[in-house]
Amino acid sequence: MASRRRWSARGAAVLVGAVALVTGLLPAPPAAANAVFQAATLNIYHGLSRADFVADLQLITSKADLVGLNEVGERKAYLQDWAAANGWWLYAPEPTSAAQEALLARKSMFDVVDKGSVFVCDTNGPGEAPPARYNNWVSYRHKASGRNVVHINAHLNASIESNGRPEDLPRTRCAEEQIQNIKNLAANKKDDGQVIVSGDFNIDFSADRAYGYEKFPWKVFEANSLPNLRSVYNLYGEKGTGTHTSGRHIDYVYFWKRVPEHQVMWMTDYSIVGGTKSDHNGVAATFAIQT
Repeated sequence: MASRRRWSARGAAVLVGAVALVTGLLPAPPAAANAVFQAATLNIYHGLSRADFVADLQLITSKADLVGLNEVGERKAYLQDWAAANGWWLYAPEPTSAAQEALLARKSMFDVVDKGSVFVCDTNGPGEAPPARYNNWVSYRHKASGRNVVHINAHLNASIESNGRPEDLPRTRCAEEQIQNIKNLAANKKDDGQVIVSGDFNIDFSADRAYGYEKFPWKVFEANSLPNLRSVYNLYGEKGTGTHTSGRHIDYVYFWKRVPEHQVMWMTDYSIVGGTKSDHNGVAATFAIQT
């Protein structure tokens, strides 16, 4: 009997040790005192009918409290009316090329502190395709926690990579400038609040990570030590069959991840938002912020 008890105690110790090991491998949970909100991104194809545009807008805003949109500059007037009627802040600055990358925030949850737009590059000159690129940002006060949250929204040029390899084109060099500007903007804003970045980057996550081009997002943002940007795919894997009809995961939500002792906001999970009329799915990430 004594021998059996010794073996039972030893087995229990092994089990406890195994549980501790597994627990040590999991991400650290957020602090107990926290508030939760969702941030999402969706590229709503500019060629949609008004009815389909409205359907996609209503879908993505039903999933999140902060929303970054792409390709919506020509719908600015409608967005202004919609936001005013439905309790949302809208930032869609002039010119139309900048308004393409609009930001929305739920008024019941956030107040606007500051905002701005950064011109990055114009590959082929004014009025030529692809449009000029801007990185837009808004600093909000999150009411429940009292903390500032800075949301940056961007859209990189299309057709700039093939299986993670950069295409040797002027539009690719423009995108490289924009990626570095996003990193610089996030780093500059990190002292003003907790930083979230969203947008259609037109670069597949897994292909970028596998090839590792030094001027694309994986190397600029995610392969570096903390603090730096980390995406939903890095933290929680690639879900679904892609965010674009091509099957690639090219739409991103990132947050500025700090060293643990300075982290007060955590990305806790995400989901792909399907059922859109656009050629893109949305991405919605859940955040917990310390109160």
